[in-house]
Amino acid sequence: MNGTSAQALRDVIALLTEQRKIVIAQGASFAGHLIDLAIMELRLTVNDISERELSVLCDRLEEEPVDSQQVN
Repeated sequence: MNGTSAQALRDVIALLTEQRKIVIAQGASFAGHLIDLAIMELRLTVNDISERELSVLCDRLEEEPVDSQQVN
């Protein structure tokens, strides 16, 4: 992905993030979740993360959940 395309997708992510706030404020949590999924898909594209890489990450997280105290 070239820099121009990546920047365009980042701009879309920013717009969707703002729209998500509005949708959630209106009480449409499921619509907010759908927007979250769209944002995630765009971030995967921008960062060139394959479905296989995402699957491996999810599998790893299921095997060893992150302790919330470790994050801090």
